[in-house]
Amino acid sequence: MKRSCPAVALGILCLVLGTSVAAEVRSPEEFFGHPVGQDRELLSWDRILDYLRDLSEESDRATMVDLGPTTEGRPFVMMVLSDEEGIARSDAYRGMVRELYAVDRSDENRARKIATEGKAIVAFSLGVHSTEVGASQASLEMVYGIVTDESPRGQAIRRDLLILIVPCMNPDGLEIVREWYEQTKGTPAEGSPPLDLYHPYAGHDNNRDGFFNNLRETSHWSRVLYHDWLPQMIVDEHQMGTSGPRLFLPPFDDPISDSVHPLVYSQLAAAGQQVVSDLTALGYRGIVTETIFTAEWPGSVRSTAFWHNMLGILSEVASARLATPLHFAPGSLQARGRGLSEYDRRTNFLEPWPGGWWRLRDIMDIEVDLTRGFLRWASQHKEDLLLHFWQMNRDAVQKGQSEPPYAFVIPASQQLDRGSARRVVEILRAGGVEVGFTADDLEFEGRSVRGGAWIVRADQPFRPFLLEMLDRPEYPMVLDDAGEVIRPYDVTAWNLPLLLGAKVLRVTDLRSLDQVTVGVDPEGHRPELERGWLQLSARDLRSFGDACRMLGAGVEVRRLSHGEEGEVGDFVVRAEELRASGVEIRSESWRVRLPSESDAGRSEVVRAPRVGIFAPFGGSMDEGWTRMVLERFGFSLRRLRPGQPELASPEDGVRLAQRMDVVILPSVDSSQLGSGIQTEGEPRLQDALWPERFRRGLGGTEAGAALKAFVSAGGELIVLNHAVPWAVENLGLPVVVGLDGVDRNEFYAPGTLVRARLDLSHPLSWGMPEEAAFYFASGYTLRPLAWPEKTEVVATYARTETRLAGFLHGAEKLAGRPALVDIPVGSGRVVLFAFSPQRRGQTEGTYKLLFNALLR
Repeated sequence: MKRSCPAVALGILCLVLGTSVAAEVRSPEEFFGHPVGQDRELLSWDRILDYLRDLSEESDRATMVDLGPTTEGRPFVMMVLSDEEGIARSDAYRGMVRELYAVDRSDENRARKIATEGKAIVAFSLGVHSTEVGASQASLEMVYGIVTDESPRGQAIRRDLLILIVPCMNPDGLEIVREWYEQTKGTPAEGSPPLDLYHPYAGHDNNRDGFFNNLRETSHWSRVLYHDWLPQMIVDEHQMGTSGPRLFLPPFDDPISDSVHPLVYSQLAAAGQQVVSDLTALGYRGIVTETIFTAEWPGSVRSTAFWHNMLGILSEVASARLATPLHFAPGSLQARGRGLSEYDRRTNFLEPWPGGWWRLRDIMDIEVDLTRGFLRWASQHKEDLLLHFWQMNRDAVQKGQSEPPYAFVIPASQQLDRGSARRVVEILRAGGVEVGFTADDLEFEGRSVRGGAWIVRADQPFRPFLLEMLDRPEYPMVLDDAGEVIRPYDVTAWNLPLLLGAKVLRVTDLRSLDQVTVGVDPEGHRPELERGWLQLSARDLRSFGDACRMLGAGVEVRRLSHGEEGEVGDFVVRAEELRASGVEIRSESWRVRLPSESDAGRSEVVRAPRVGIFAPFGGSMDEGWTRMVLERFGFSLRRLRPGQPELASPEDGVRLAQRMDVVILPSVDSSQLGSGIQTEGEPRLQDALWPERFRRGLGGTEAGAALKAFVSAGGELIVLNHAVPWAVENLGLPVVVGLDGVDRNEFYAPGTLVRARLDLSHPLSWGMPEEAAFYFASGYTLRPLAWPEKTEVVATYARTETRLAGFLHGAEKLAGRPALVDIPVGSGRVVLFAFSPQRRGQTEGTYKLLFNALLR
């Protein structure tokens, strides 16, 4: 990548070592007895921890903080680095930054004094995607260099900054990838992705959890960013594909968000351009800016920071094949991204890399040097970072006092699902938003809210995040030079009330807040039963979790199939059985009742379903998220891998029906579902191929015949979103799938909340409202065909005002068309979801549709 023979980045990082410090702190090479980053060698998480613990014990410029366990129970750690005084007084410096956040406690003079005397806080998150191995391997050299560099620049960095480094954002995945790499080294599979998700639930989606905090790792990091440390700058170090530019740095591509303070974008652009200049001076080539990655997307762990008045910087280094080098012959490199149609010099691509060998060591060199570059920029602009953080927080508070909305009211009792309000509050608080509670009745703008409501004032520092989560359904439409709409990078809808099915009220009259007396959230009341029955409302999502836990404890659970409005679908259990089971009820929507003669015949016993979910080799993120959702609500399930069991004949399907009640096909596209993700036909020499036994999917018509026999024998097949075309074709279902393969110029909805209407008389809709927000991520429409059995349309996309939030082009192609159908086949049923009811574990407002399919 460099013009001349590359020097080891560590040598650049540590230009001058002080003899006393160097004598105390061992380099990674000295510690391990060999250089880190050699071809085809990866350090384990345990070995990385060994070095970091040793360094933190040897140096008073570093300390290790254990943030909590990972999903699989490994340590999730953060290194805190500064000069000796900074480490000793880190709490005091954090307190200064908190003053800049709490702008009511600091005027401009105090803010300027803190900017002069304080330390800016800069955070680095490395290795969130576990096949992007370079940054976590390089973290040891980063930390060692920061601690030992005695050059004037190195001393200034420690003097001016508190530096937070998470050496690996996904230690579980690092081990999954490393162990597979070691198993396959020296085989045709060397450098291939692992056979399973490299985050146990989310896989590559683990950085799409930034605002929702579903995952342990995200929750730990959000606590650091938005509660404990409040950094002004966050650098998230990634890798991208192999054959394009060598490095992406900001500025980002369009569009940008109206709710983000312009100082966020201007500062991160300045930082990115300065580091591009620094790296170019060091001889690096192939650096691209202002393309591929956009500035409007709060779903990412890094970009969520934009809406918290923090600089969220992304770096993307070109990958090798894990630790296996790749050679790029002349002409093999390709342009990538808008504004880079040719692999040639452009204003955003100043000097292309000509090709040659590309190694893990090259990746690590640039990771170390770009880290150094951003630290240098932050040190030089320390006062600006701190003062601008105060200024952006002040501006957010002043806007909340001078322009609507002035607040949001989240009623506790006036919700279809009482738990949905609490979930909105939990997510906002995890993102650092301050939420109050009032027990008083409220009257504002012609509306009445009963006592017991949460109040979220908009005059607070993280107002941009609050507005993005509660108030803003539009995704900015920006045209390129050719007049085409710039396609979104990822999903485009993240409105919490719509995702969760909650009622949230806007306050546009500032005087309405004069009546609010803020108190403490009440404790939820739990039932204490001596006799009778407990009836749990199907409208409360947590009732489904309670029912699953009770079934798992051997409690007889019944569901009301007839009754008064709002009762149908409710769960009913005997008090004495519940008390004996020890199961804690989490639902807030329950009542104690005595059975009557009229109850006879209007309830049915619910069985704990034996659930299998198809898990293709290579992993399916939708399978992982679905598994996470079901496990958290108490469902037991088994993963079905290709060939385990075999599904090649109707007899296989009948045998499956003896062991499983329900099979779920997650949202996996037809090619992966049918034949697996590896190359079909004759492989190319460049391909890293799994062993033959893993290069398979479910199969085609033979697998379809087996699943059809499974259903005919009494099983239930639940098919989610992208798996629908495969199921319809291979099972021969009487449905026409619309929008399959449609041109994007005619219809495009990459992640959009759309309005749908439900048939509330159908058991799949029990507990749902008549209208709901469906998450449409490149989904479909369904048109049932006439046949001798009664196919039931459970939900249709709304005919008017179809889009609720996000990007939607071609809404008329959805209007009035079926979205959820229930098809009887023999003694069983097939349920087709043409959308994603559990998308990324975030669409809690439609979970009930999936749970009802399992508990009936």
